[in-house]
Parts: sequence; structure tokens; C-alpha cells
Amino acid sequence: MGPFDAAHAPAALARMLDDLGADAAVTFTAVPPLLTVPQAADVLGTSRADVSRLVDDGVLPSDFHGLHRRVARADVVALARRRAATRTQVLDNLADLARRDGLYDDF
Repeated sequence: MGPFDAAHAPAALARMLDDLGADAAVTFTAVPPLLTVPQAADVLGTSRADVSRLVDDGVLPSDFHGLHRRVARADVVALARRRAATRTQVLDNLADLARRDGLYDDF
């Protein structure tokens, strides 16, 4: 979820809190401009190994800071958006195929 600008953040926060329910604990934190591999994995919702593979394959640019790799937050967010768009397109295509073959009932 996110990132959001100041104008859209209140509505997004309200939706998130409604979805989580009254018993949920929520923590807010600033996301630095350069992320570690574990932080990038958290943003992408994947494993550290997957992020390392993305870096090694050149899909996600990185720089070394000392002995540790860092990836730009903007690059991670852009990759997350591309993955979401691809996922949406694949699922829409799958639903279209199912409808065509009569395997999908519209609500």
C-alpha cells in the first residue's frame, strides 16, 4: 500500500485501518531513500533471496555502501508497480479466457 502524497494519505489510511479492524496494531515509519535488501524485500512482499536475485540479474539497480548493497526506494517502488500491473493483466487475461470457455460466472 502506498506511497501516497499528503492529499491521498488520509483516505488510504482510513481504508487500511478499516480493513485491519479495531484490534490491529499499526506502526508508522519513514522509508529512507536507500534501502537494504531486507527492506526492499519488505516493500516488494518477497524474500531477501528474491531481491538479491533481482539485483544480481540487473532487474533492480544497486550500489555498494561498504560491504552492503543498497537499492533506491524509487526503483523498488517502480518495480512493485510494474509487478502489480503485470499481475493485474495476467489475472484479467485469465478471467477473459475462463469467460470465453464458459467457466466463469459474473457476479
